[in-house]
Amino acid sequence: MAAFKLDRAAVLKSAEGLIDFVNKGPSPYHVVEECKRQLMERNFTELKEKESWEIKPNGLYFVVNNFSTIIAFAVGGQYKPGNGFNAVGAHTDSPCLKVKPRSNRSRCGYLQVGVECYGGGIWHTWFDRDLTVAGRVVVRSSKGLEHKLVHIKKPILCVPNVCIHLARDDHLKFAPNKENHM
Repeated sequence: MAAFKLDRAAVLKSAEGLIDFVNKGPSPYHVVEECKRQLMERNFTELKEKESWEIKPNGLYFVVNNFSTIIAFAVGGQYKPGNGFNAVGAHTDSPCLKVKPRSNRSRCGYLQVGVECYGGGIWHTWFDRDLTVAGRVVVRSSKGLEHKLVHIKKPILCVPNVCIHLARDDHLKFAPNKENHM
């Protein structure tokens, strides 16, 4: 078995790069935008979904769908139209609380935001934590409807836990009603 030595500086630089990437991606839309930026930096060409593509040997390409999906690929030097190809995929989403389109409510003097649980989250970990807001909004402008990224970095929301004397048995099994309690 061959042994290899890890270069500590290279490992730390790689880890810091990953942390920086994760911090730039608080939503799938932000992740796609950051991937697009990095690909453009590396001379990839953006292809449009609804246009014909002219794929060439040694080409670097990507396509974006709905601002939330990105597919990037490199074409080998011996590529000929009609040949097969290999692809590797990943996803840009993760468990989160999505703000409902009609989410504005108030109860007991508090402004509330209706959310829905997306993905397979470990939901009890979301209670009693400061939460930020990130994603996209669609706005009407002189150009028509435009997509804009939003990231409010300071905590503005919280999913409060009920106090213990109002829920004596919650410590036995924490099972919030996702529709009414989040």
